[in-house]
Amino acid sequence: MSEHLHITDELLISYVLNEVSAEETLHIDSWRSLDTENERRFEQFRLIWESSKNFKEDAGADAHASLQKVKQRAAEAKKQQAKLVPMRNRLSWLKIAASLIFIAACACIWLTWFANPILQTESKAAIRIDTLSDGTIVTLNKNTRLDHPEKFTGDRRLVNFISGEAFFNVAHNKAKPFIIAAGKASIKVVGTSFNVKNTNGKVEIIVETGLVQVTNSVNNLMILLKPGEVAVFDPQTGKFTKQHTPDNLYQYYRDKNLVFKNIPLVRLVAVLNEAYGANIVIGRKELINMQIAGSFNINENLDMKLNVIAIVLNITVEKKQDKIILK
Repeated sequence: MSEHLHITDELLISYVLNEVSAEETLHIDSWRSLDTENERRFEQFRLIWESSKNFKEDAGADAHASLQKVKQRAAEAKKQQAKLVPMRNRLSWLKIAASLIFIAACACIWLTWFANPILQTESKAAIRIDTLSDGTIVTLNKNTRLDHPEKFTGDRRLVNFISGEAFFNVAHNKAKPFIIAAGKASIKVVGTSFNVKNTNGKVEIIVETGLVQVTNSVNNLMILLKPGEVAVFDPQTGKFTKQHTPDNLYQYYRDKNLVFKNIPLVRLVAVLNEAYGANIVIGRKELINMQIAGSFNINENLDMKLNVIAIVLNITVEKKQDKIILK
């Protein structure tokens, strides 16, 4: 992705020194939000710069001057490229920058990484509620994993949504956008609430409050979601499908209730399979879109719910090996 967006180390140095145009700034900001690896690469530059600024003048580490020297040497190297021995140009600009200020900054960098480790938040077999360092509240459905720093630093709050489903109630901070990297999709908000599901890279976003910006790293396509809208990103095609939220059944793991009105049976079955880890199948095609209304408590036994469905729709429930067949 960095090659596609032409983000060079020299451009990142200029960005850190605040010597880029507004267009270049937007270009780099978009690149940073697309992938966690891009953000980590940028953080290496920023961390060296920030750490070096904290040293005393007599330590001999002037980060600004060092980065300026890197840029100057880069320009000189381009002019004299034909005259230089090829092996001397093998180092990347990042390695050159590190060689100039690494001695002064390494101690701070080392302490910073260990003082702010990346945490893995997993729900496994139980629903879990966690509060991040900025006050954002995350409700994780079963078998969900979220990676995030112990403390958010810098000009953004970046988390990596590995897999599963979670509801985010993001603490408002206009100066520091909240960004979720979910496979090849990047979700950017300031302060809002929304549901995210990541299933093998297929990402679904349902917005309840505020605005949500979603970008993908396949073709850099970006969409904006409003409350009551849902988008699904397909990593194979790089396309989004967007529509109004058809129901509120996705909330079942938060409020423990399933409230539905005139929804097709196939939709209810999908949610029950997810909530209970069951394998319910519909045995007759004519039942697939049969409408049903009602409410269930998710803590109740699945058999009770199946009995209610059978009575309401006048159908039978058959258990066969690992399947539950409605027919």
